[in-house]
Amino acid sequence: MIITSKVALRILLIVLAAVLLQNALFSMVELLGVSFWILPAVAAIFGLLGGSMVGATVGFVIGFLADGLTDGPLGTACLVFMGIGYATGLYRERGDQPPVSTAATIAAAATLVANVVLGLLTTLLGFDGYTSAAALPDLVIQTAYAFLLAAPLFILIRRILKPALVDERISRHRRPTVLGS
Repeated sequence: MIITSKVALRILLIVLAAVLLQNALFSMVELLGVSFWILPAVAAIFGLLGGSMVGATVGFVIGFLADGLTDGPLGTACLVFMGIGYATGLYRERGDQPPVSTAATIAAAATLVANVVLGLLTTLLGFDGYTSAAALPDLVIQTAYAFLLAAPLFILIRRILKPALVDERISRHRRPTVLGS
């Protein structure tokens, strides 16, 4: 991803919109007794589109804003989302941009990992954590929600950031040039 001032502004607006939508809308909507959680998916999508540095940076900012708007331990979401953005960015740097189905699967896995790690961290830090065997169905349902929401999120974010994305595929119709001919 090529970061210019216009692209940085687009990224900032996407991050702000995601965090505000999460806190104002998605956290209030419950289906089957479980609310939607898009923040790990957004961090993973930025990693898949921009690479490890963009993913880690955006993940940290998402976590910082989310920590500031919730009453949990400060810094935990920063670390978790930064790790998710970095790990998915490493996956992106090993090949081309993934298809939508792969991005949705990775975003769902990121949501599951974020739930488990944040639950453990909040419990270890002495806050009221939500870690028990009774939470397993909620984790599965929230992971399924992330899988369903990740495809439209990936398409939307990729479309907004299209001018900055680097396509590394080499054209098959291009002939190699030979020196001296």
